[in-house]
Amino acid sequence: MPKEDDFVARVAVGHIEGPYSAIFRIWSPPGKSDVYASVREIAGEIKISLHETGECNAGLTPQFAMQEVSAVAAMGGSRHQSQWTRQTHVGSRVVTPLQFAIPASELRMWRVQPIETEKVTWLEPPAQGRSVIISCAFTGQSLADDKWPGRRNGTHLLGTKLLPNGEKFWLIWQDCPTGPVEQMMLSQAQARMRQQGMVRFSSITDDTPPAPRRLIFKEYPAEQLLVVLDAAAQ
Repeated sequence: MPKEDDFVARVAVGHIEGPYSAIFRIWSPPGKSDVYASVREIAGEIKISLHETGECNAGLTPQFAMQEVSAVAAMGGSRHQSQWTRQTHVGSRVVTPLQFAIPASELRMWRVQPIETEKVTWLEPPAQGRSVIISCAFTGQSLADDKWPGRRNGTHLLGTKLLPNGEKFWLIWQDCPTGPVEQMMLSQAQARMRQQGMVRFSSITDDTPPAPRRLIFKEYPAEQLLVVLDAAAQ
């Protein structure tokens, strides 16, 4: 049973009978001002952390990195795919350090069949040429629950939590045209895969069809933002 200030959201794009995206899990432990995110299938292996201090990182969990020494070496010796810093205690301003992008072109029936009884919020799949953007945002506590960031511009609220440090965390989503950012991330990842291949993890890499999904990371230092694109494996 979750505690009163525990925050857990499970979100996917599509329909349980398919096609669909990965299932994202975003949570904030009780009594903590840290926020975490992962994908259900690999939650024990890969995690994104948005810490109260402003330090943010995305990559392998410490336990998984210890098991995958060769893969960590292939990644350059660090278990972190991305590291960046977000702003904190921003009053009425909105800070968005993390976004998930799910283009319509990347929805598939894939290996892990969703569980019907699992508590997942299913978002309607976007039309072709469009994407769902799920944003993790922070503001000061003065912003009311019914005035979530971007509401006037068509965002939808998935959940909110008042953090112990006085910040307010918001999980919101929006259906919008697939832009050059998403298209560039897809094309660059495909080119890199053709040249270098996949970093292989002994315990979870499996190329048998239907192939697993893949996460594409792109940092935007000027915006202090990490965009993670949920893509179908080729």
